[in-house]
Amino acid sequence: MILRTDENRKPFMTVYNEIRDKVGFLLQEASTKFILPFYKNLSAEQISTKSSKDDFVTVADRKSEVFLAKNLIQLINGSNVIGEEACYDDKNNLSRLRDNIVWTVDPIDGTKNFVNGNERFCSMVALLKDGKPQASWIFIPLANKCYYADASGLQVRHNSDSFQPLEISNEKMMSTHVTDFKCSVSLRHLEPEIKTLVKNKVKHLKNRVFIGSAGIEATMLAQGQIDFIFHSNTTAWDHAPVDMFCKASGGNSGQINLFLGSYSDFNIKKNVPVLFVQNKYAWDEVASYIVG
Repeated sequence: MILRTDENRKPFMTVYNEIRDKVGFLLQEASTKFILPFYKNLSAEQISTKSSKDDFVTVADRKSEVFLAKNLIQLINGSNVIGEEACYDDKNNLSRLRDNIVWTVDPIDGTKNFVNGNERFCSMVALLKDGKPQASWIFIPLANKCYYADASGLQVRHNSDSFQPLEISNEKMMSTHVTDFKCSVSLRHLEPEIKTLVKNKVKHLKNRVFIGSAGIEATMLAQGQIDFIFHSNTTAWDHAPVDMFCKASGGNSGQINLFLGSYSDFNIKKNVPVLFVQNKYAWDEVASYIVG
């Protein structure tokens, strides 16, 4: 097997500090106005479901997405927006992934946690050029903390302070076997026959954690708190940010065809299983374990 490289991702577009800061403040404003007022304060009529009984959407999701979409397109002329809730209402919005400059928005990532009063939720924005992530923001409302990732690395801002480099651990995957790696694995969208096979592998993972938010997982991966993330499908609003955070922290991402046992570079337009590994040299090892 051949480890995927970053060659097809270059050159990156330049994201100026002014844009970085403005997006951070937009996320903070959306949190203050439309998210935190509803935390632990939702009425039944303010909560509905989408694809399943535990796939929630709330008034906070919709209000914050509208706010962010309206303001993000004003930051870069000619840009467009793909929001999770807008795409659920009209799947034709996904065709915008073909546009030159696109913002992806996940207004509340971890809505089930948000509805249940669990603190593991966040808001995510990514900036894509020709379908490739260029920069990502993950804002954690309860901590008033904004993480930022681009080709130059990782940064974090507390409250309304300036962004500062994010310190990350230099110790990556000291364990000797995949079963010892700390990981987050979601099999939710796999077809039954494949799901059974992968479950038989996953059950041997000794340090699997259950987070319920791709954005929270991304910040944990970047900081060395987990070693890999495997999700059974790829969505623009979830995984463009995770890809950017993984690559910015020195990791590697790729997609897996579980029927064929083959691997490919990360492609936001393909809705297939995706793997993010903090240590890029261990990507093939983890992928082989999942497929084998």
